[in-house]
Amino acid sequence: MPSVPAVRDHVRPSEAAPSGPGSLARPPGRPDLDATTTDPPPFVGQPGRTHDVSAAVSPWAPAAASDQGPGTPVIGGSPESSESGPPVPSVSAGDAAGARFVDGARQQTYDQVDHQAGQMSADALVRRRAHGDSALRRVGRGVRKAVGASAAGDLRETTGVAQRIQSPVPSCRRIAVTSIRGGAGKTTVAALLAAVIAEHRDDRVLAMDADSGLGSLPLRLGAQPERSMHDLAAAQPRSWEETAQFLATTEQGLWLLSATARGRVSELELETFQTAAAGVGRYFSAAVIDCGAGIVARLQRGVLASAHAQVFVTPGTVDGALSARQTLSWFVGSGYEELLSRTVVALVTHSPHADGDADLERARQVLSDGGLPVVVVPYDRHLATGTAISPARVSGTVRAAASWIAAEVFARSLTGGAV
Repeated sequence: MPSVPAVRDHVRPSEAAPSGPGSLARPPGRPDLDATTTDPPPFVGQPGRTHDVSAAVSPWAPAAASDQGPGTPVIGGSPESSESGPPVPSVSAGDAAGARFVDGARQQTYDQVDHQAGQMSADALVRRRAHGDSALRRVGRGVRKAVGASAAGDLRETTGVAQRIQSPVPSCRRIAVTSIRGGAGKTTVAALLAAVIAEHRDDRVLAMDADSGLGSLPLRLGAQPERSMHDLAAAQPRSWEETAQFLATTEQGLWLLSATARGRVSELELETFQTAAAGVGRYFSAAVIDCGAGIVARLQRGVLASAHAQVFVTPGTVDGALSARQTLSWFVGSGYEELLSRTVVALVTHSPHADGDADLERARQVLSDGGLPVVVVPYDRHLATGTAISPARVSGTVRAAASWIAAEVFARSLTGGAV
């Protein structure tokens, strides 16, 4: 496997976290990277291997020139953070004394509310833990692998993806995952993307929750952060051992930095994010950033300004495809042409009957007219539950789509768009 000199200086085995669920041990059975690789069999939305950067920008140019300048915000000021939230209804008579309003300023006690929230897990709200693939499809896939019908193809595909993701990095690659509106599937794609990159790298990979509110990335990754990005920015730790205290880990060895802790709603300021990101970047080879919904807010524009690549997520609907095309034009008119050449579009299917409601292949073609790779993420019953993602339950087609997104965007974060 290729070395990672710039990151290895800060990622030493002696600094690794204690063994256990959060350890960085890689799963066994990694394919031999020296094996001959060929392109995997095509699937719906598979991106091309080579793209013209200039072609990826010009088709999205707006019809009329904008009077406004580049949309990169002016960064400055001191970090500000707030852990307060909206009023919480009292649970008992004793709780009434915990919330007082003095001269219009709210002072609230969350202890009992936090305790009750901790007693209920997301899994308790799910009737059954569904698989992404049906039972018949799982059985068929197992039979094909048993007789070797698809083993060679799976190995070639996995090896090709691994080689691209395992490329050496000069510094931590920041990959922003964005969407124009909520409910597009952005957080799910961010969780899948971070998990795939962590699976194929032997150094540390970070998932960052940059949602200014109550983001669901910790829930999707099955982690419960005790400290937040605000805590890290305020402490400004100077070593890996100190920094690790502000991070959570998943069973797969992925590290997580959350904008909130213990389920509290808080507003994330751009300065807080920048301070935290600058502090942790030297310890990681890649950081997948789950941005809040929208792209015009100051926080999102600041994240995009420092991103090496972007995954733009849109729902697999007629409205989603049209909104995505307008948004891609906005990137050009707002000074993000260079980032657009390093963008991968994820068209997420939210319905098992989407093919009958919208022409996803036509939508993919419309969005890829500018040369950008567009990957269709199929509907998955397991992902649709909204609980912690279990890699073993994700469908094979979704795993293939997530792997191609990860490989494509990671390569673009290193090459500037031409892959």
